[in-house]
Amino acid sequence: MVTDHVTDSRTASWALWPNESQRSLSIEHLIDQAFKDYLFYPEPEWAHFGYRPPENYPLLSAWRDSEGKVFLFLLDHTTQRPINSPRQLLLYVSGKTHQVDSIEKIILSLKTYLTKLERKELREKNIDNRLDSKKGKNSVQKLLGLIGLFTAIINGFSLYLRNIPVPSFSVNVLNKVYELLLSVIHISSLILLLLTILLCIFYVLQYGFLLLRRL
Repeated sequence: MVTDHVTDSRTASWALWPNESQRSLSIEHLIDQAFKDYLFYPEPEWAHFGYRPPENYPLLSAWRDSEGKVFLFLLDHTTQRPINSPRQLLLYVSGKTHQVDSIEKIILSLKTYLTKLERKELREKNIDNRLDSKKGKNSVQKLLGLIGLFTAIINGFSLYLRNIPVPSFSVNVLNKVYELLLSVIHISSLILLLLTILLCIFYVLQYGFLLLRRL
């Protein structure tokens, strides 16, 4: 950052590390939207205004204000970094000090937005991984299927016992044992039915909660 107190001009630059994905807008589009009130600054105008971009970086885009007091250059800084390193852009700004100060506020707001966007994408990625994990949990689905099948068999057997006449044994103890077993079967069928319903509700709610967070 350089300030010339004689001409009241200032030069500043900011580095941006975009974390782009297929769901996010390109960083160039975001920057273009941030400076939508500024005019494009094509090369034929460089000689007229006297402001040019640094020559050691590829130029992606350039803007200026309508009065020609501040000039912005979006540069690709990736070429100066090691191979396979994350993409890095450089926003180079030069012009009147108060105009550069106003640009700084826009850039800080843009960097804050990019940080929020990166956190959102990271959160969505974690949710997607959890959703994929749940989709891949065949053992859980098989367990729910087995519990449901076993519950259906027990409830069917319980219903069958309700519809047949109660046998009468000559030994009173056997009658008591039969009544006890019958009660145990009926209670077990209800417990298993409730357990199956609760497990299914829990699994659906958990899956649905992740889908809602993904939206």
